[in-house]
Amino acid sequence: MSLRWTLCLQCHADDGRVETIQLGTVERPTGNAEPADFGLSLRELRRLALALQQTVAQQQIYAYDRAKRRCPHCGAYRRIKDWRPRTFDTALGTIHVRVPRVVACMCLPEPLDENGDIEDYRETLCPIERLLPSRTTPELAYLCARHGATGSYRSAAAVVSALTSVSCLSHMRVRRETIKIGEYIEDRQFALGWGSDPQCEERAKSLSMAIDSTVLTAYPFEEISKFEVIAGRIEREGRMTRRFACAIPHRTLARVLVSAALKQCGWPPSTFVDVVNDGASGMRSLVTQIAPRVASPMLDWFHLAMKLHAIRSSLFSHHYFLPRPEIFSRCEKIWRKIREALWRGRAAIGIELTRTLAASMKEEALKRESFYGPTAATTFGAANRLLDFLQHNAAILVDYARARRAGRRISTAPAESVMNHLINRRMSKRQQMRWSINGAHYLLQARVELLDGKLEEQFIYKYPHFRSP
Repeated sequence: MSLRWTLCLQCHADDGRVETIQLGTVERPTGNAEPADFGLSLRELRRLALALQQTVAQQQIYAYDRAKRRCPHCGAYRRIKDWRPRTFDTALGTIHVRVPRVVACMCLPEPLDENGDIEDYRETLCPIERLLPSRTTPELAYLCARHGATGSYRSAAAVVSALTSVSCLSHMRVRRETIKIGEYIEDRQFALGWGSDPQCEERAKSLSMAIDSTVLTAYPFEEISKFEVIAGRIEREGRMTRRFACAIPHRTLARVLVSAALKQCGWPPSTFVDVVNDGASGMRSLVTQIAPRVASPMLDWFHLAMKLHAIRSSLFSHHYFLPRPEIFSRCEKIWRKIREALWRGRAAIGIELTRTLAASMKEEALKRESFYGPTAATTFGAANRLLDFLQHNAAILVDYARARRAGRRISTAPAESVMNHLINRRMSKRQQMRWSINGAHYLLQARVELLDGKLEEQFIYKYPHFRSP
């Protein structure tokens, strides 16, 4: 004995007609049932969902054809030339439907589309073509863009194919969908950045921006071997609000994207912007050319701390079987004084102490050949690099203790974090790849929206009535 269920679909037309369509049947044994017979299997559920999708899509094509059969200009009835099979990929699988082609009307000397624009002359037209020109539903395009912005295109294609049962989904198709939405996002961001009105209703009292750059390996057919990528994050009143990125080497485009990110955070020209970077003047100029009120430049403490740690890691080392020279203990005290002087913004004292430390380690490296000789040489190299860094950036060395009490950002750790999270995890460190400049740029636009939680919003703007899968 067994149980059988028949699933039927009723279509209610505008004229009152009701059509019943059978989707499929499900049968289960009753007496000798096994645990695997309980409920619906995933394969059966996908088969029923695909049948439902195909039936609904075909009925929509019939209804849309009846609504668009008459000429939009003269109202003449256009006859059908033929019906052709078409394949569409959806989030529930691949469907096969019949699409009509109608004979074009000759009422106008130049053919016009539904918007009144001149289009190419064709003897036959396919009204359904404007709905799905790429034969892919927005839901499937969203899944491709979301997973393509998260991981590699090949792994994203495998995940989306397993999720939607679309067997012919290639990594190049995932790339095309990701690049396509990236181009759309850039167009919207360019319109926001080029405009003059703030895009946020509530104006921010203060904004903090961390900006940095990195280098990616270019595709072999590019004119350059490596190219620079600029990225950063904006915090509004202590909370991360917006990210931005630009890979195209065009300063105007980078400024427009930074301006769009600022406006989305509620930035009017009167708002004070605090910019934190690693001391490079080029990164800071991207903001100063946009915002009239920018905080005074400040060398970030993160890079200073990294260079101080490089000295400490070798200077504070010990050998269990060799006596430690006295000069190392004295240099440890000098290192602590250097750190205290830099923290208080005393650049001249810090430079002199660093010069003393470097000279002491250089002399010690020439004296000894055992463990402490190479250790002193390593410490000398690290101290010399810190000395050069301080001499080049002494003008923007500030009192970090006072700046921190005032609520300013003293470290570019947020910028380093956004570089790792936004770029390195997807494009360089964890996945060694070579990129075209445009491909990397548009992928970053999609990834920025994904990490900010606004990728679905972009699809809603592009496709009205969009429903997230």
